[in-house]
Amino acid sequence: MRLFIGIPIPEEYARGIREVQGAWRGRLKSKVSWVRPELAHLTLKFLGETDETKVGGIVKAMRAATRGRFELQGGSGGFFPPRGAPRVVWLGFAEGMRECAEYFAALDVELSRVGFAAETRPFAAHVTVARVREAARGDDWPGLAKALTRDWPAFGVDSVVLWQSVLLPSGPEYRRVAEVSLDA
Repeated sequence: MRLFIGIPIPEEYARGIREVQGAWRGRLKSKVSWVRPELAHLTLKFLGETDETKVGGIVKAMRAATRGRFELQGGSGGFFPPRGAPRVVWLGFAEGMRECAEYFAALDVELSRVGFAAETRPFAAHVTVARVREAARGDDWPGLAKALTRDWPAFGVDSVVLWQSVLLPSGPEYRRVAEVSLDA
């Protein structure tokens, strides 16, 4: 099973992302793969190909990392890497970053106890909006990032989800394997 742990985002965010994508589709010369807005989420930890027998341990780790519910609020857009040709266009968060990072850090420790390697890169809470397969010169990446910067509503994060990513010819499909409440 190809698995990852993440936070679902509200439909209002999916609508906003859809609007921005619609306005920018065709304005870029780059080869861009737009994330289907209904699949948009905040990835906490990508686990990759995982034996089904490990699901119980993963869910236990998700529960052990619980620090209580928190709120997130979208902020500005951006892209990785910040210099040179972008590979990922994303929506970041203005509020709730500390709490999200604390849950991630605890989760990473708990997952290492059940056999998953600890992250080596710093955690950056974001929602992927597009992947740039081939960047063309002259595209307005700062303009696209600015278009993602709006007055996003705050939303409560009261659970995290273990998803299975099924790769299909039509694109990925995400199936909920487990959901863990963050109530302490």
